[in-house]
Amino acid sequence: MAQEKMENSTLLKTAALLVIGVLTVHIMIETQFILLPLVWAVFIALLILPLTEKLEHIKFPRWLAIITVLLVVTVLVGFILYLLSVQVAGLLGDIPAVTSTLSAWTSELQHLLEIRLGISHELLTQQALNSISQFIQTGLTEVRNSLYSVFRIITVISVIPLYIFFMLYYRDQFYRGTIQLAVHYQQTQTIFNKIMKVVQQYLRGLVIVTLIVAVLFYIVLTLFDIKFAFFFAVFLALFNLIPYIGVFISSVVVVLYSLATSGSLFYPVGVLISLWLIQLLENNLITPYVVGSQVKLNPLVALIAIFAGASIWGVSGMILFIPIVGVLKVIFDEFEQLKPIGVLLGKP
Repeated sequence: MAQEKMENSTLLKTAALLVIGVLTVHIMIETQFILLPLVWAVFIALLILPLTEKLEHIKFPRWLAIITVLLVVTVLVGFILYLLSVQVAGLLGDIPAVTSTLSAWTSELQHLLEIRLGISHELLTQQALNSISQFIQTGLTEVRNSLYSVFRIITVISVIPLYIFFMLYYRDQFYRGTIQLAVHYQQTQTIFNKIMKVVQQYLRGLVIVTLIVAVLFYIVLTLFDIKFAFFFAVFLALFNLIPYIGVFISSVVVVLYSLATSGSLFYPVGVLISLWLIQLLENNLITPYVVGSQVKLNPLVALIAIFAGASIWGVSGMILFIPIVGVLKVIFDEFEQLKPIGVLLGKP
């Protein structure tokens, strides 16, 4: 009888956890317009918090310190976006030439398939036309949907600085309120401080690694005389934020562009090998040295976090879910009943 009650209790707890998990995912999807800028603001606020504290230590008023740091960050981001817009404008001018080259490759591939496999040119052409027609229809639908998405993105971006300002300005109240909500005051304070330290170190290291990798990509692309090297370097570095699959996807784009514009195999092969070497260097030397092992997630958990983030919050989720899961691991490690979950999330 006692064993049956224990089994029923375990089943109820499991069912409750599953219901809570499903409801949490549903809430994250339905309220992403509110939650997504809030989570970005939390991470950015933690990232720039040391800078605002340094300004406050030299007698800056808190509001002025926060505004100063936000203005500096905004100017730097705006300058980078300006350089990228110039590069994109030039890149768009190359689209006709790249399209012409890709069309020639397609014709050659059709001819090869017709000779080798006996597939008629008319069949391939019809299939290509059907695919293009479907692609255009899908594209028009996406463009129509994107008009609403652009408005949402602009709204999200505009509200993030406000979130950051109020988070930093009232951070003492937020800290005291969060600590006092818990029953075990001292344990909550320890966990909260540990989370703050882990997230700050991880984000700071991530920014430094991204800058280093962007510089290395730019040097390599410039040496291979790839046009718009700055744009592609930033493109590769940003996709590098998506672990394991980001650089693979972005490298394919860069290699195809170099292949279409150079007319030689030397440059794309050289670019591919160089990007692979940089990725090897980043994974085995730069990231362990700069970031350390603050977010100790095993690769399987990281991949699941990436795909879960993509399905819930898109590209932002692919980037944000790694530190979010890292924060959860820190919390799990502090409670005896949840430590097994922390072990499952961590590296051996």
